[in-house]
Amino acid sequence: MTAVVEFYKWAEAAAVVEPALSGLIYESRYIAAGVYGGEQGRVRQVKVPELQARRNEETPAPEWIESAQARAALLDLELAARDRFLVDLLFFTGLRIGEALALFRQDLHFLGENSGLGCRIRGPHIHVRSNEVLNGARAKTGHRWVPVPDRVVFSYEDYLLERRDILGIDANPHVFVNLYRSSRGASMSYAGVVDLFHRISKSVSTRVRPHMLRHTRATMWLRGIDTPRLDLDTVRVLLGHASLEATSIYAHSRAEDLRAAVGNASLPGTGDENGR
Repeated sequence: MTAVVEFYKWAEAAAVVEPALSGLIYESRYIAAGVYGGEQGRVRQVKVPELQARRNEETPAPEWIESAQARAALLDLELAARDRFLVDLLFFTGLRIGEALALFRQDLHFLGENSGLGCRIRGPHIHVRSNEVLNGARAKTGHRWVPVPDRVVFSYEDYLLERRDILGIDANPHVFVNLYRSSRGASMSYAGVVDLFHRISKSVSTRVRPHMLRHTRATMWLRGIDTPRLDLDTVRVLLGHASLEATSIYAHSRAEDLRAAVGNASLPGTGDENGR
């Protein structure tokens, strides 16, 4: 089928067939900025759904930091204040990297009482919005708010002090800006994040990508790892998913969990059948 699709692409380019015919074979699809779409996103040609191969296997579970030791190493890693705040923010809130880079300083409400900021929500939290950004990042969904723990508030305070020491008083509305290399004061780009996480991966001896922190937080919420267990719909809201189907991919079970469930079940003939 791939050969057929490529033939029709050539035929359309050579004006051998009508463009409408090739539209029955393949379509354009936008790949958002990120691991697969690069910094600005891109458009690729894919087969229409009717021609895509049917797969019987289950969708693989999202890659997350399963090792408690690796998670601890990431949180204990000594980083510059801006980088520590970015890692903490992604790890504890489950934000997409595009959402984090699109944050404006006015979106961070880190007081116990935020009415002075025109906000009725109590406690530290962030607002995820579709801001008119300067770095090509964007929030994938509509407006939502996400609570943050004290650790994120404290790491932000450290970052503000560092930012002021390096830049003085700057007018860039973005939360994340360049501080350490070229273009100081400019909005931080996705390429800068990729470089940061490459260095982090080498330091903790574990491959860590920005979106893995979102996968990790979602999994920890649903499984109650180092945090109270949350139901699927609550996690959906926190992650900004439109449907439970998108969130359910994080409700994956490990082989160890399945073995434990079977091992704890009462078996006929063991004398435990009535002890239910």
